[in-house]
Amino acid sequence: MMATLVASVRATLLRWLKLVPTLFKHDPLFRYASIAAVLALILIAVSIGQDVSGRSALSGTGNRTGSAATAPERVGQNGVVPATGLETTEPPVPGSPGVPTPTKDASPPAIAPGRSLNGIDVAPAPRDSFGTIPQGDKPR
Repeated sequence: MMATLVASVRATLLRWLKLVPTLFKHDPLFRYASIAAVLALILIAVSIGQDVSGRSALSGTGNRTGSAATAPERVGQNGVVPATGLETTEPPVPGSPGVPTPTKDASPPAIAPGRSLNGIDVAPAPRDSFGTIPQGDKPR
């Protein structure tokens, strides 16, 4: 039973393999799809190779020579060199005492979250001809 299944699958694959040159020559959709598949496999293989070797494509630590080729001792995540001598602090939490207060000269916006819309005058939008079929000889 298993031997006949394997033989059947093998015969089908061989039949399809014989069709590939003809399809590649005469069918543009098959041609471009197979080219895209081969390029995708190449890119996946290169990506796996870089992951295995431990190098990143964007790190810039390849085999270059010259004064510009000196790589820093520490390279952070994604090939970014961390800044030295700078303090990295997170911004304060909103509502905490360390948050700077807004200036008193600026008037608050008329429409803002938490404000009531009782004093706001809302006018309808001006009429336009968007989405309508033009009537007459001249387009609008």
